[in-house]
Amino acid sequence: MAPKKSKHEFAPKKIKLKKDSKMKLKKKKKTSSSSNAVAAAGGSENRGVDSDWWNSFWEKNSPISGSMVPQDEEEGFKYFFRVSKKTFEYICSLVREDLISRPPSGLINIEGRLLSVEKQVAIALRRLASGESQVTWRFIEAMEERGKHHLKWPEDDNLQKIKSEFESSFNLPNCCGAIDATHIVMTLPAVQTSDDWCDQIRNYSMLVQAIVDHKSRFLDLVTGWPGGMTIPKLLKFSGFYKLCESGERLNGNPRSISDGSEIREFIVGGSNYPLLPWLITPYNENEDEMSGFNRVHESTRSVAVRAFSQLKGSWRILNKVMWRPDKKKLPSIIVVCCLLHNIIIDCGDYIKPEVSLSCHHDLGYVERWCKQVEPLGRKMRQNLASYLENSN
Repeated sequence: MAPKKSKHEFAPKKIKLKKDSKMKLKKKKKTSSSSNAVAAAGGSENRGVDSDWWNSFWEKNSPISGSMVPQDEEEGFKYFFRVSKKTFEYICSLVREDLISRPPSGLINIEGRLLSVEKQVAIALRRLASGESQVTWRFIEAMEERGKHHLKWPEDDNLQKIKSEFESSFNLPNCCGAIDATHIVMTLPAVQTSDDWCDQIRNYSMLVQAIVDHKSRFLDLVTGWPGGMTIPKLLKFSGFYKLCESGERLNGNPRSISDGSEIREFIVGGSNYPLLPWLITPYNENEDEMSGFNRVHESTRSVAVRAFSQLKGSWRILNKVMWRPDKKKLPSIIVVCCLLHNIIIDCGDYIKPEVSLSCHHDLGYVERWCKQVEPLGRKMRQNLASYLENSN
C-alpha cells in the first residue's frame, strides 16, 4: 500500500515540510525559560566569533607519525570537517542567529558556558562526516531553513548555462540534468518494521532521489519514502514528475536538428526509470546497434552517480547503517547533507577525491529494468540517437 502523503522534497520556491515539521518551525518562535537560562549562561563566548577554537583543536589533533591526518593545516581542516575554513565560516554565518537564539541543550563546556557557534558547527560537521554519533538537531533545523536557497531548480539563465555545459561535455543538446536514487540503510525497532520499509535486499531503508547538474550539484531532491517502494513509483510521487507532466517544468524551447525533428528539454536516467518524453533512458542490452548512444547516455548519467558517491563519502552518516533513526527527522538530515554538498560547490570549495566512495553508492542493489515506454519518449530517444550519429 502506498503512503498517503507526500514526503520531504524541495519545491521551486519553498521547502515542503510534513505537518509535524511545520508545527516544529512554528514553535521555533517560542523560547522556553530553560532555553533563556542556557542562553544567559552562554555569555559572550556564544555571541562573539570564536577565532581560537581551531588552534586548540589542531593542537590536540595534529598529525603524528603514521597518522592519516594531513600535515598541512588547511588540508587537516578539510580532513576533519570536509570543508575549507572559508566555507566553514560561511556555514557559521548561516546558522549563527538560530544557534544563539535557540541554543541546544547539552553543549556546555566545563565552565558551564554554552559552546561557541564555531564549536557547535564543528561538532555537527564532524558527526555528519564520521557518522559515529547523532548530530545536534538544532544545527539540522537551522541549516535546513537558512541554507535552502542552495538547493532549488535553476532560473532560466542558469538553466541555459547547465544545458550548454551538458552539450559541451556530452554532446547532448537541451539536457537539463541527470536523475538517480539511493538507499539510506537503517535498523528499526520491531514495532516499526513493515514490508514498506524492507527493500529488495531485505534491508530496512529510506529512498533518496535527486536530479543533478553537470557539476554533480543537486537541483531537485525528494526523500522520506520507504525503501520498499519501486523507483518508478518514487518518481511518480515526486513533485518534479507532477510539474513535468503538467508542462510546468522542462518546458523550454525545443532544439531543431538537421533532419527536421526536434529535441525538447529533458533529463537522463537509468534503466530503472520509465522512458518518458522528458526522461530519457538507455536502450536495452539486446539493441547492440544503439551501443554508441548508450555510452554517451551512461557518461552523462554518471554525474548523478558521482554526486551520490561524493555525498555518502563526505557525510558518512548516510553510508552507515543507522541505528533506529527517527524516520520523521531522517529526511531533514539527508537534506542538510545535500545542502552542505551544494554549499561546498557554491563557495568555490572542492570535495577531495579520496573522500568519495570507492564503490557504487548503492552497492548490492540491482537496477530493475523498467518496462514502461511512452511512444513520445521512444521518439525523443530516437531523435537524440540520430543527432549523435550525424554529429560524429
